[in-house]
Amino acid sequence: MPSLKFLLERRSLYILIIFAVVLGGVFRLSNLSGKVYWHDETYTALYATGHDNSEAVNAMFDGQVKTAADVLRFQTVTPGRGLGATVRQLADNDAQHPPLYYLATRLLMYGIRDPIWATRLVAAIAGILVIPAVYWLSLELFNSSVTASVTMALVAVSPFQYLYAQEAREYSFWTLSIVLASTALLKALRKNSLLSWLTYAAVLTVSLYACILMFLVMASHSVYVVWQTFMGQTLNWQPRHSKVLRNFALSVGASLLLFVPWLQFIAKSGVNAVSWTAEPMPMMALVKIWAGNLSRLFFDLNLDTTDPLFYSIPPVLLALGLISYTLIWAIRYLPKSALIFLALLGGITLLTFVGPDLVVGGRRSSVSRYLIPTYLSLQLMVAYLLAQKLSARRARLFWRGTLVSVIMVGLISCAVSLPADTWWHKKNSHLNPEVVRVINRASNSLLISSPYHANLGELFSLCHLLDPGQKLLLFQENDLPTIPDGFDKIFVFNISKQARNQFAQTTNYEVTPAYEAGRLWQLKAVDGGIEQSVS
Repeated sequence: MPSLKFLLERRSLYILIIFAVVLGGVFRLSNLSGKVYWHDETYTALYATGHDNSEAVNAMFDGQVKTAADVLRFQTVTPGRGLGATVRQLADNDAQHPPLYYLATRLLMYGIRDPIWATRLVAAIAGILVIPAVYWLSLELFNSSVTASVTMALVAVSPFQYLYAQEAREYSFWTLSIVLASTALLKALRKNSLLSWLTYAAVLTVSLYACILMFLVMASHSVYVVWQTFMGQTLNWQPRHSKVLRNFALSVGASLLLFVPWLQFIAKSGVNAVSWTAEPMPMMALVKIWAGNLSRLFFDLNLDTTDPLFYSIPPVLLALGLISYTLIWAIRYLPKSALIFLALLGGITLLTFVGPDLVVGGRRSSVSRYLIPTYLSLQLMVAYLLAQKLSARRARLFWRGTLVSVIMVGLISCAVSLPADTWWHKKNSHLNPEVVRVINRASNSLLISSPYHANLGELFSLCHLLDPGQKLLLFQENDLPTIPDGFDKIFVFNISKQARNQFAQTTNYEVTPAYEAGRLWQLKAVDGGIEQSVS
């Protein structure tokens, strides 16, 4: 019969887990419009509302003065552009992103007109659903409610999971898809019934339409099924094995067949939009990013991973040490079937992105969102470790303290991130809030820009922050505009060096930095060879 002390410990554990899960859900739904709507997110709104990339460029960069509100019409719902327009624009312009998330966003826009709220709310709902879904997956893997509960708590307070649950992209959808498809597979292998395999086929199909990277997860599932068949429970071939292989092959085949219509669009347009990931990066810088991204599974205060002091902060050391210990411990103590499943789930994705970086160079593996299956498998391993250590007699107090520390550090990370207007995952747009603050200090200003260097998304990002009446002059760089009079200050945002030089050579303005880190300059009039501020 369990002792009173054991029952109290178990009760306090579940109270802590419930506390973590509830707060994790609250965080995901809070301040959805607080952080900058960055470059990639603006393309979500562009395509979800059925607008065309070239249409937006031609209408915006015409050399005429317009307002921020005029620009944002390409981010909002337009009459006559429904779900069909959403699918068509994705197929023609961005087929590497399957349409499921964008269609869900478009449906929500019928009731919520604010594109930031609509696109991020869909991601937040998916992020919340990941929390109970990962409990189910952990239960299938480890057959332990304690481990499943700990897994649920770790995912709920993970700052990495929280950030992407508020990102207007399909990555929280993909996380949910990974969890549901993996759970459905494990259940189908256990039951081997028609209904279980139909469920797996359906979930896998939906998952492919959620994110193209689901092919990597499908590959891990395939290797796992083959391993289970020939090397798993028994080395002796049994009639059941042939049925499992047949049912799995039929399920995968049906899913691929149903995904063929979208595969045709991908084959036609390719995936050139990610060519930047092949740009070289020093190996030491890449290693630092790997370590930083791993630590952000548990701790994240928006610290720069290039700072040597980052790796001396106790929570970072705790996170990296816990992951390192878990990997060593798991090889010996994790149930073999679960170990192989998680190693394949995380390992195939990891090798897909790390391998080319090591062989031919690049920065593919630095993009944390591509490695979601790897991070998810690590979180499941850590949860199993902590759950096992909680029931051990030796050092139980230490491991209870470790679990509490991990949960509290995660909650603190989420709480610090919640009110911030930018964060590390906002990439090129993370300085845009400060750019807007600089512009807003002038009461009557003009902002000039061009489509230089994928600038469409950056301008959309700025316009979501600017006053709707802010005046903009957007031009093509081969056609320098005539600058109108009547503005106190004139700012130039993210144009090429050649265009800046043309302004200096062919107009009576000099280009000076206003906020150079944010790619913002100011035009100052030069009268009679003496520089004068426009203001």
